[in-house]
Amino acid sequence: MAAGTLVSLEEYLHTIYHPDCDYVDGEVQERNLGEKDHSRAQGRIYRYLCAQYPRFADNVFAELRIRIRAKRYRIPDVCILGDDAPDEQVPTHPPVLCIEVLSPEDRMSRYLERVNDYFEMGVPACWIVDPAARRGWVATPGHLDEATDGLLRSGEFEMPLAAVFE
Repeated sequence: MAAGTLVSLEEYLHTIYHPDCDYVDGEVQERNLGEKDHSRAQGRIYRYLCAQYPRFADNVFAELRIRIRAKRYRIPDVCILGDDAPDEQVPTHPPVLCIEVLSPEDRMSRYLERVNDYFEMGVPACWIVDPAARRGWVATPGHLDEATDGLLRSGEFEMPLAAVFE
């Protein structure tokens, strides 16, 4: 991943990045994605959640830019907004769940920084999925638990890792 580029918030919000980038305290940061395993896992997660939770289907988003705070924006691979979330183009209300899919060059420590940003915003839980290792974790503030039973759970949401990997 290339080093980040310093830009103003105004420039970030009015620039189209392909793929979209995070914005962290004045720095545009590329996200690792674009490989088949990452894309396949992300698509399967999105489709599974929409199919299993039809009440939330219109609230499940892939790569939606969210505002953590004034100078910090993140783009989770998949997120679910709550029924009470305001209708905003760039949500400022915390999703009820954020999901991150690791790419081969990603480090867990980098993703824990992202997850802590989500927690700062008020997101209650995050799922982290590693397609290469075929593993998944549930992160909540202060805890990171591997889904050793093969199920990712958070609130009313549950997803078997088999739905992602098979």
